[in-house]
Amino acid sequence: MKKNILVLSLLACALSFTSCSDDDINQKPYDAIEVADYYKTESDFTNALNGVYKGFAQAGYYAGLSSASDIISVGDIMADNLILDPNGRKSGQRAHTWTYNSNAVPTDIYSTSYNIISRANIILANIDNLVDGDFKNNVIAQAKAVRALAHFEVARTYAQIPTQAADAATTVGIAYIDKYDVEALPKRDATIGESYAKIITDLEAAIPYLDSDITINRPKHIMNKYAAQALLGKVYLYKGDYAKSIEFSKPAVDVVDPAKQFELAGLWTSKNSQGVLFEIPFINSSDITIGTNFSQGATNSNIVIEYAVDKDFYALYNQTTESERINAYFKIFNPVNHDNQEVIAVNKYITGAVKLGLNNGRYLRVEEAILNLAEAQYLSGDTGSALTTLNKLRDVRYSTYAGGETGAAIFDAIQLERRKELAFENGDRWFTLKRLQGVNGISSVYTSGIQRSGNGYLANGTGSASSSQTLKARDHKWQLPIPQTVLNLNKNMTQTPGY
Repeated sequence: MKKNILVLSLLACALSFTSCSDDDINQKPYDAIEVADYYKTESDFTNALNGVYKGFAQAGYYAGLSSASDIISVGDIMADNLILDPNGRKSGQRAHTWTYNSNAVPTDIYSTSYNIISRANIILANIDNLVDGDFKNNVIAQAKAVRALAHFEVARTYAQIPTQAADAATTVGIAYIDKYDVEALPKRDATIGESYAKIITDLEAAIPYLDSDITINRPKHIMNKYAAQALLGKVYLYKGDYAKSIEFSKPAVDVVDPAKQFELAGLWTSKNSQGVLFEIPFINSSDITIGTNFSQGATNSNIVIEYAVDKDFYALYNQTTESERINAYFKIFNPVNHDNQEVIAVNKYITGAVKLGLNNGRYLRVEEAILNLAEAQYLSGDTGSALTTLNKLRDVRYSTYAGGETGAAIFDAIQLERRKELAFENGDRWFTLKRLQGVNGISSVYTSGIQRSGNGYLANGTGSASSSQTLKARDHKWQLPIPQTVLNLNKNMTQTPGY
């Protein structure tokens, strides 16, 4: 058997969907060591786990590129909070207009997710080199939790979400890779329900052995128990199992406080991390900055807006009672290439006076867990608890608010707060509009797809509007195409239906 080669910077020579050639396997790179010589000590496994987490910082996953391939921006670009600015470089235009296909995919989440999965599986393949005990159990737990997270991103992006339609759970799933094999040519699970079951199995196996530290200064790029529980609560929400979503969302909500108003600006410039459950660290000056697909540039004199904020969405925020959130999320100014015409820019990942910064990626916050919990409580029929949970967030976002909603108005309030709080963050708006399409007993506002406002890109709503305005529910474009390069390399892989 040919020896596998571990390139320390990548931890894998290929994605799980491809085979390395004989030449790839036999060549020993300058900066590589044989697997047989590694994974011997606890330090080896710690370093390997760091490599798994660093995978999230890859360009095309969490780091920004002009192709709009990062997970932060692509979901919002495809949804209804943003308008294409014709004065920009039109980055991610295919995503915004839903004109993507297998040869022009709008994101690299597919390949980078499986790269992370491959890294985690290499660790698990060599785990018996460790002696039994707490350290070994924790390594296994971290690898399985991160493997589940990466599969979840593939599942919600390239397949239907189980709540998307009455029959969604029986539609085609994804390839769930639970072992490292460079020669494997895996196929998709028969159903997405099967894929979600595997995600859940990995997370439930991991949670008992993860660290439960909740101190503010803990390393938040390492998956801990509360982060994994909150992630599992999110998975169950997507699955439509609201009782389980409540069970696993509550622990983090009960013990971790959300960021307060005055902490919001610093949260997005990485000056504080209150409420963060899991993050992607960017620690090197050479790392690619995040959020660059919303706007490019360093100062007011050279900033280029790629996507302007829709004025109707901006108007949902209360200028008086939530000014801190507004200032942290948005900036209204006159770019030099707009002839002194104001635009509303995304300010969430920009430091100083419209300056792109190297900020940690806030992948999962307790604020999202609060919203997940409130929604699950409402959909399970416990409207009183849903309102109480929602108010836990509203209490720290507003100087004052009316509250007191009843009936369907509670669900509306939850969704409004979700849209506002999680704007421009991990594509939540897109995935929310996708997963709610098949949920019973809610307004058609949430189940009919996307209807953009028709506004222009300028702050007053004038100027050119985005060319594509409507994406109906059940359209195949809600599921992204498998890249053609993957299909060419793996004869067992099948394309997402509709492409």
